[in-house]
Amino acid sequence: MFKKEKFLKPKPEEISEIEKRRESFGSLSDSERGVRLQKEQQEARLLNSETFWQKIEQENDPEHQKRLKLVLDVIETINALGGLGLVVGGYARDEVLRRLGYDVHSKDIDIEAYGFGFEDLAKLLEEKFGSFEKVNKVGAQFKVIKLENLLDISIPRRDSKKGKGHKDFEITGDPNMSVKEAARRRDFTMNSLALDPLTGQIIDEWGGIEDIGNKTLRATDLELFKDDPLRVFRAMQFAGRFGFMIDPKTAEVCRSIDLSDLPEERISEEWQKLIEKSPKPSLGLEAAREFGIVEKNYPELQALIGCGQEQEWHPEGDVWNHSLMAMDAAAEIGRREKLDAFTRKVITLGALCHDLGKPATTAFEDGRIRSKKHEQAGVAPAKKFLAEILKSVKNGEEIIQKVLPIVADHLYHVHNPNPTKNALNRLAVRLSPATIQELLWVSEADHHGRDLEWNGFPEGEKILKLAKELQIEKSKPKPVLQGRDLIKLGFEPGPHFGQTIAKVYEAQLDGQVKNYEEALEMARELKK
Repeated sequence: MFKKEKFLKPKPEEISEIEKRRESFGSLSDSERGVRLQKEQQEARLLNSETFWQKIEQENDPEHQKRLKLVLDVIETINALGGLGLVVGGYARDEVLRRLGYDVHSKDIDIEAYGFGFEDLAKLLEEKFGSFEKVNKVGAQFKVIKLENLLDISIPRRDSKKGKGHKDFEITGDPNMSVKEAARRRDFTMNSLALDPLTGQIIDEWGGIEDIGNKTLRATDLELFKDDPLRVFRAMQFAGRFGFMIDPKTAEVCRSIDLSDLPEERISEEWQKLIEKSPKPSLGLEAAREFGIVEKNYPELQALIGCGQEQEWHPEGDVWNHSLMAMDAAAEIGRREKLDAFTRKVITLGALCHDLGKPATTAFEDGRIRSKKHEQAGVAPAKKFLAEILKSVKNGEEIIQKVLPIVADHLYHVHNPNPTKNALNRLAVRLSPATIQELLWVSEADHHGRDLEWNGFPEGEKILKLAKELQIEKSKPKPVLQGRDLIKLGFEPGPHFGQTIAKVYEAQLDGQVKNYEEALEMARELKK
């Protein structure tokens, strides 16, 4: 019979390290001891969370209540047989982040089960929870079981690198591995934490709590970190999501890793998390620049670095700095407006891409730096860059189709400060499937993404007010005349049918056709 203490019991060398810390404490001055005690009290507070029983009482989402209860049921079953079940990874990390004031809300829960081989664990879960549909060994290669599509349950394992790339590993389960050794394979110390849901104890074997407190992203084990190149992109998105600085040694390793064999869909996943979840995505982009990701993988972004701008309008410096500031402003607008995930991606990527045409158009003329017609010039590089980072992303093509017309018209408020109703109608058509509202959010982010005093965005407010009067802020104008109306007039399907609808719609956009009756009259004339 296994005893769970076995998996948590410190090794002799770890006991020696504890003794050294005790000796060093005795040599400190009174003030230094006070600082040390305060720090250790803070860590002790963070090492104790609510139990999952307490969390269930506080939870309002029935689906998540079900998940929490299932976690308790699984772990009590494992522990009753002498093993040890812990919640690991992102959920444990986010528990500490929440206790330090971060606004994170985890739903996904991963369990690590110590003391059982993979097949024994699967058999135990099948006996407890039922059929194959509920206990799915779909991740057997990675020693992972999916339970009721609510939980991932794994055994501690070792990953042995066999070749290049992200997937070329030999994975070996080891039921006797200690919690500390199992956590060594985690990418960053903040992800090496574990949580006992029965007691609320948070287990920190690699200094993850201290690194979270210091806002530092540090590799748990530098040598093991090198085995998976995807971790470089994970470092990028974690830097943006949590606002963490990169530990210098970790950054050095990131710069040394070959990224050429990574699957495109996994890279896209990390980009998506950066864009969707980051309060300040610029931090992730700066990390990507530091790691060499930008230079090696994204020439469209690399071209922004060092591309000068007119000091009067852009005191923040080059186009790279401006684009990152605009990107952060777009992320803030997304929070302010409580936008859905899809729309947040559209406006944040629109802000990042809006000036991709400047490197090709920037010139020094008449004593000033100018980038004439850079809006339209930015469409092609934006399309290439977005196609690269949105491969295999759900709705990726829809995002691109919205961002490109926004890039092409992001200075509409400058060129048309007082648009007519007809001009605004045509803008709405030109932008579609993007909308005037989405364009103005990106234009506001562009306007705000500078080192200038912020005085609002009155130009955008004026345009938006007129668009709302015309009811076209969220869609292009609806055609007054439909195909069924032509059928009533005796039209037969054919080329003339579509041409008539198009001509009437053009007249509607120009204000020549103002209502349904005028549209019918024009159609009758065209039929003759």
